Amino acid sequence: MLPIRLRLAATLLVATTLFPATARTQSAAQDSVAVIRLAEQLLDRLSVRDTVALRALMAPGAVIAAVSDPAPPAGGIRFQTDVQFLSGLSRGSERLLERMWAPKALLYGTLAEVHAPYDFHIDGRFSHCGTDIFTFMRTAEGWRAVGIQYTTQRTGCAPSPLGPPR
Repeated sequence: MLPIRLRLAATLLVATTLFPATARTQSAAQDSVAVIRLAEQLLDRLSVRDTVALRALMAPGAVIAAVSDPAPPAGGIRFQTDVQFLSGLSRGSERLLERMWAPKALLYGTLAEVHAPYDFHIDGRFSHCGTDIFTFMRTAEGWRAVGIQYTTQRTGCAPSPLGPPR
């Protein structure tokens, strides 16, 4: 009779050999949930200006890019480093609320993206809407944001399915 550890290892080896697609599918589903949850956490922490928690969710050197939509002819992209973004956030005092809905996760091995429409409110008033694109990288500590890109639209926004902000 084989020791229990050896039997368990053999069972796992056979299971992952016979059912590798199932194991990958479960892992992909778990990763999708994890990166969508991370995107939600980023927005939650942004809304309360918690730069310490945001820093922990971002990889050092992450880049934030805002794209005006429609972009003006001279370009409408504003880039910020993670340090600039967090510093600016810490200096503000307005009440922020960013809400996303219908997020979609795209997985590429150690990279993942989350795409979602969003709306943004400042001190309870609508500011703009657009599309958020979060780029994540799997690290030894787990998934971390390496890029946050978003479009900004001031007019022509469809009503949010989340209703008015509370």
